[in-house]
Amino acid sequence: MRQEPFMRLPFHAVLIALVFATLPAWGETTFPYKAYVTAQDVYIRSGPGTDYYPTDKLAEGQAVEVYRHDPGGWCAIRPPKGSFTWVSSRYLEPAGNGLAKVTNPRIAARVGSRFSPVRDIIQVRLNQDELVEVLESSSRGGDDDWTKIAPPSGEFRWIHSRYLDPEYPTHGLRRSSDEDEARDGSDSENEYDDRGRHDAARPGEDGSSADAGSRRTARRGAARTLSPEEYAKRLDDMNIELGAIVAEETTVWAFDELALDAEQLLAQAETAIERGRARMLLSKIERFENIKQRHDAVNQVVADTGRRDRRLAMLSSQGDTGPSDRFDGRGRLTRVQSTKPGMPRYALVDESGAVTCYVTPSPGMNLRHYEQRTVGVTGTRGYIPEQRAPHVMARHIDVLEGRTLR
Repeated sequence: MRQEPFMRLPFHAVLIALVFATLPAWGETTFPYKAYVTAQDVYIRSGPGTDYYPTDKLAEGQAVEVYRHDPGGWCAIRPPKGSFTWVSSRYLEPAGNGLAKVTNPRIAARVGSRFSPVRDIIQVRLNQDELVEVLESSSRGGDDDWTKIAPPSGEFRWIHSRYLDPEYPTHGLRRSSDEDEARDGSDSENEYDDRGRHDAARPGEDGSSADAGSRRTARRGAARTLSPEEYAKRLDDMNIELGAIVAEETTVWAFDELALDAEQLLAQAETAIERGRARMLLSKIERFENIKQRHDAVNQVVADTGRRDRRLAMLSSQGDTGPSDRFDGRGRLTRVQSTKPGMPRYALVDESGAVTCYVTPSPGMNLRHYEQRTVGVTGTRGYIPEQRAPHVMARHIDVLEGRTLR
C-alpha cells in the first residue's frame, strides 16, 4: 500500500503535533487535575516561561491543581497556599471581615513574588464593587501604597511539566531519608531548562536548610582549629556555595551570610596563600553583589517607568468617556522578522512604526487575519528585557479600525 509522505500533512496539523509533543504523556486529561511536584524546591512562575519572574518555590511531593497545558511544556496551576497579588490601595475601601471592595472598574491585579517587590505581570482585572480578601495592607501613601490580597479567580502560576507527575505518590520514586542525606543537598538529578539553568532551586539558598544554617553558625566566631588541608577544603566548599547561589535567579541572590563567613575565614588565615585565596573569594562575592545591585536598579527603573506611563495615560484620558485601560496593548499588528529563537512573531506599532508591544497568540489563536490592522489586545502582560519592551500573551483581539486610538 502506498504511503503518503509526511510533508503532505497540513502545516497546522504538524504544528499542533509538535506543541503536544512537549507535554507529558498522561493520557486523556480532564482539567483541572491533581499532580505532585517531583523535585525539591522547584520554582513556580508568573507566566509560562523562564523569562517570567519566579513567585515561590514548591517542596517535593506537594500537590497542585493543573488547569491548563501551555506551549513549551508549561502547566498553569492554581496559586498555591502562600501566593499573593498586589492591588493599588487607592482603588480599595475596607468592607470588614478582612475584605475590601474595589472602587473602580478594571483595576489591575498584579502577580506578587516572595523573592522581590517586582509586580509587572497582570493576568486579571478586577470589577467595580468586587470583594477581595486582604492579606496585608501597606502603611505607605501615594503611588507606592499597595495592598497584598489573595489571588483573584482566574489568576494562575506556572510550573514546567518535567517537575510534575499525577501518580507520583504511587510510583515508589520518593527517596528515603537515607538517600536524601546521601545526596547532601545536590540537585544534579533535576533536568535543565532551555537556557541550561536549573529551574529547581538548590536547598539552603534562602537559609531554609537546617544543615546549611548549622554549618554557618559553626564557622562564625570559631577560633582557628583547622589544619591547612581543612582550611583549603573549607574555602573550596564556600566557592561551591557561591556557585550554587549564582546559578539561581538574580532576584533571589543573597550573599550576606557567605560574605561574613569569608571575612572570618580571612581573619583566621595563617599564610599568604590562605589570605590570597580568602581575598579572592571575597572579591568574587563583591563582583556578584555589584551585578545584583545593577539588576535590581534596572528592575526599579522599569517599575518607575511603568508607573510614570500609567500616570501619563490616566492624565491623557481625563475627559474621555471610554475606559483608558480597556486593552493590554493597542496598535497596528505587524509580523516580526527575526532569527532569534523564542522571539515573538508579532508586534504592535504606533503611527510612526515604532514597536509599542510584542504579541504572542494563545494556543488556538490565529493572528494572521489581523495583520496590518489596528487592534486592541487583551491577555497576560509581561516584559522582554532584551528588547526593553512590553509583551502580551493575547487571549482576545478587537479590531479598532475606524476608532480613535487613545
